[in-house]
Amino acid sequence: MIEKRKILLVINPRAGRSSYEARLEYIEKKFRDSSLKFERFFTQKDGAGILARKIQADPQFSELVVLGGDGTLNYAVNELLSKPLPISIVSNGTGNDSVKSLHGEMNFENQVEIAIRGKLSRFDLGICNGKAFINGFGIGFDGQVVKEMIGRINKRGSHLDYLMTVLRIVAGFKEKSLRFTIDGKAFKRTILLMTISNGTTFGGGFVINPFAKANDGLFDVCILNEISPLKRFWHLPKLKTGAHQKLKESEFLQGKRIHIEASDQLVAHLDGEFIGHPPFDISIVPEGLIIKTPS
Repeated sequence: MIEKRKILLVINPRAGRSSYEARLEYIEKKFRDSSLKFERFFTQKDGAGILARKIQADPQFSELVVLGGDGTLNYAVNELLSKPLPISIVSNGTGNDSVKSLHGEMNFENQVEIAIRGKLSRFDLGICNGKAFINGFGIGFDGQVVKEMIGRINKRGSHLDYLMTVLRIVAGFKEKSLRFTIDGKAFKRTILLMTISNGTTFGGGFVINPFAKANDGLFDVCILNEISPLKRFWHLPKLKTGAHQKLKESEFLQGKRIHIEASDQLVAHLDGEFIGHPPFDISIVPEGLIIKTPS
């Protein structure tokens, strides 16, 4: 029943290409029109544990609505590890890749309607070294891109800046040797990148794992092996459509538990957030995530 619901509205004031205020005003009006109780919570830098404590302090909170991007959603999910609550996503980031794999509705007004009247659906959750992720993990070339984006003046809201960084790094990145296991089977590859994901899309539109399903109980693994610098520029547009699946340098695997051995030559990201060098232990929690989806 609507009157028994109490929403915690989680807002990242730094996310997105434009101001969040107009969107927040629209959301709150819709909530009031639907007689929904809600409170605001603004995320803050170095805010680990703050949201979790607020949720624990008020047992009446029945769900979260996240106004922000992939990083905000990742933060909220990690804060909910001890007390899972349903999450509604209202996109206000630069990439918003996670929602594309969860239910695919990108229209702002429709996302607000889902938050009010959507149904509950379960999706798989990834865990890497104890930290949760929704969409995916990347190591190699894409990890280096995320590292270089940290602290850049134009990072906030600049998809163009991200693409320029991709182009600059793709020209000079040297493939690195990586050892890993998938469900106990050992591999050694010289990689341009490796992506382990529940979702299909990364970096604001690169369809790295076109076969991935967010609720099949399995990670999809895409490996791009050695590709010459000139061929990289030729093949890069294929990552926008998933057409790289036809390349001989591409390799696609699946598994539930993945261990990546230590390397000081490679760095990684988790849902677009830089996490440094391996080793990494990655496992899947089937249906560990509750998301509001279209009715």
